[in-house]
Amino acid sequence: MKGMILCSWLLATFLVVHKSNGQSTSALAADIKSVEEGLRPPVLFQDDTTWTIEERMEYYGVPGMSMAVIEDFKIRWSKSYGVMDLETKRPVSDNTLFQAGSISKPVAAYGVLSLVDRGEVSLTQPVQHYLKSWQIPVSSFTDQQSITLKHLLSHTGGVTVHGFLGYDIYEKVPTLIQVLNGEEPANSAAITINKLPGEGFRYSGGGYCIMQQVMVDQTGQTYPELMKKLVLEPLQMTNSTYDQPLSADRLLHAATGYLPDGSMTKGKRHTYPEMAAAGLWTTARDLAKFAIDIQMSVSGRENKVLSQEMANQMLTPVFEDFIGLGIFLENRIGTHYFGHGGWDEGFSSDLTANREGGYGVVILTNSNHPDFISEVRRSVAQVYDWSNYLLPRYEKLPIDFEKVEPYLGRYWFSSDQIATIYLENEKLYIQYRRNPPEELFRISDQLFIRKEREKLVSFGINPEDSKKHLVFRDEGSKDQLEYVHPKLTNSEKIPYEWIEAGQFDQALAEYKKLKSNDRSDPDIQEFQLNRVGYQLLEAGFLQQAIDVFRVNVALYPESFNVYDSLGEAYLSNGESEKAKVNYQRSLELNPQNLNAKKVLETLYAK
Repeated sequence: MKGMILCSWLLATFLVVHKSNGQSTSALAADIKSVEEGLRPPVLFQDDTTWTIEERMEYYGVPGMSMAVIEDFKIRWSKSYGVMDLETKRPVSDNTLFQAGSISKPVAAYGVLSLVDRGEVSLTQPVQHYLKSWQIPVSSFTDQQSITLKHLLSHTGGVTVHGFLGYDIYEKVPTLIQVLNGEEPANSAAITINKLPGEGFRYSGGGYCIMQQVMVDQTGQTYPELMKKLVLEPLQMTNSTYDQPLSADRLLHAATGYLPDGSMTKGKRHTYPEMAAAGLWTTARDLAKFAIDIQMSVSGRENKVLSQEMANQMLTPVFEDFIGLGIFLENRIGTHYFGHGGWDEGFSSDLTANREGGYGVVILTNSNHPDFISEVRRSVAQVYDWSNYLLPRYEKLPIDFEKVEPYLGRYWFSSDQIATIYLENEKLYIQYRRNPPEELFRISDQLFIRKEREKLVSFGINPEDSKKHLVFRDEGSKDQLEYVHPKLTNSEKIPYEWIEAGQFDQALAEYKKLKSNDRSDPDIQEFQLNRVGYQLLEAGFLQQAIDVFRVNVALYPESFNVYDSLGEAYLSNGESEKAKVNYQRSLELNPQNLNAKKVLETLYAK
């Protein structure tokens, strides 16, 4: 893929400029050139050079990109690069449509909050009051606490289903009701509540499907038409739509998506009936208009969609300090940013904006390479001097390995994660379990840093227990918080290390102990263990994957999904009889589990 991207078409660009504050054309051109040549990692050292957009598009294999830069509450400039389709080589333009992925969520939140502003729905009343075509399945969790729109918008409702795959042109597209029920032809599980609403954060696209159904049932309008009326038309987002699939005239301007390995998304692009969660088609300029309207509403300058009070409520933390109503928040040493990223099959995107200063950037690509997007965003932040957004350039200093040697070893990071500090070829590394190593560079007497992370690292002795510890300090956070991690002895193990050692019974006992101590512990949540299991499965560690899934079954015996995952792992390991047992149990718990049905049909046909 990377070799196919030719400089000749990368240089084909489209530029739209809005001059403000009396900036000359030559000064603006210089800014744009600086952005194009200033792509960078999170941490830069004194002798580091930056990259160009052209170089990084070729490096990652990004066919096309469009961006819009916001300054002084206006779109300062927008520019597009590359092609919307590798076969036709048709250039990306400002009117090229990209799938916004999960940036669909904050725009959708804007729509439902406008209904709240009008008094048509409430943030705090049970959403069951508004649902007519479908009802949330009753559970022990919903009996204890009703779920509200505030829960759904802030991902604190305990709702299942993280995200969605979409449907290619050869697949039948389900209705939203079928998606909610997990019924054929839906390719995702039924959307349920399996955690107490309000207990904690868990990202859920499923919650936005419930919200979409609330809006449709409450207004009696189709979701695309409703969002057009509530948000897109008032903000003059004329190139944006929630239509799924696209109309023929819109399809002419739609980019083709490309996956991380460079292959084309099957059918060029997927259809998402989960419109509020993942179904927005848009342009960089249109999304910039959305960001600007939030900034204008919060500051009281103008109110096209939301009142100032409601806009401020949207940007008020609901859980800890990182999630508002439909949008993520970041407090960087007193400077407030908001935004959201997006990922659909073949499309990645990012919106980042400052709350008070009226600046930001929107970046859309027709490929799944968020690292590239982050590099572009940091370049914009550097050129436009975003407040407290970037770390300074550091100087690499030599490491005194004799001083470091006593601190080599394993450190407790979380209930089921460790970080190992080690030396290799006169370089110092940190490695998290199941992750690649990262080199540590010394930047002062006591401080180290990694090139891809903004946290400073230091070693020391805990005065309370005289034990060695590892300290991370988040330089970009409001309070520059420090996180202390004690060094482990050889006999101390996290639960996963017992699985690595082949001692399943001991591992299970330790996982059960964790759940007994704190059932909200992130490391023992069903979705997290499932994620770890699939990481191991994809890496070829079949027995370890099986054991992690077995733990998940033991901890969550009423979840159909854990049996489905265990069945898949057994099947990958050639244990078809055990696979049958688990797929059958999954189907008993959820008769609508289409995956289990299909696999069982194949297994019994052999």
